[in-house]
Amino acid sequence: MDRPLPENCPTKRNQRAAPRRIPKGSTKAIAYKNWLGVGSNIALAVLDVSESGIRLMLKDNMSVGQQFEVSLHGIGSKMVKMIAEVVWSVKAADGTFIVGAKFQKPLTYSDLHLFARL
Repeated sequence: MDRPLPENCPTKRNQRAAPRRIPKGSTKAIAYKNWLGVGSNIALAVLDVSESGIRLMLKDNMSVGQQFEVSLHGIGSKMVKMIAEVVWSVKAADGTFIVGAKFQKPLTYSDLHLFARL
């Protein structure tokens, strides 16, 4: 079951290198507005994840093309840090931001298995 996208989300669908996966309930993200991993965590939730990218709910907006650090972790799993680039960003009705981003390097299948329902 896909989670609904905001009304003003880009309508081009399924142009991904890999299928989106629903994150496990224990999957959490830490995201910073820069690729250095400096500042406060702006991640609120992981909405979906694939080998090639991620959709996040964030506290702050990010510009298309902006690179940032995102770390994924779950109960009993290692933390995986990646650099991602914003592909699209929309403001949600509640004032948060929904961001689609592609990873600089693909997430390995074994790491994807830690964080997503396959």
